Amino acid sequence: MVAGVSTPEGPSKRRDLTSKTVAAVAVAILLIAFGLSNRNDVPIDWLIGTTDTPLIIVIVVSALLGAILGGAAVRGRSKRAGSRDA
Repeated sequence: MVAGVSTPEGPSKRRDLTSKTVAAVAVAILLIAFGLSNRNDVPIDWLIGTTDTPLIIVIVVSALLGAILGGAAVRGRSKRAGSRDA
């Protein structure tokens, strides 16, 4: 084996992780900036009443729910695709 030669999957995985990390940090910074610029209270209508909540809380909760549901959808799709291959 020749010294200094890396396997094809080594740098590619590292590059994928780096790009995903950079994208996640960029989204987080944009989300924080957007939330801080929208600090006023907004009315939230529930089935049984209405409450006033700071808009930043609404944005953060919506982003977290979207990330959780999106991750669950991607994970479910990949599991179904894996079961078809078997």
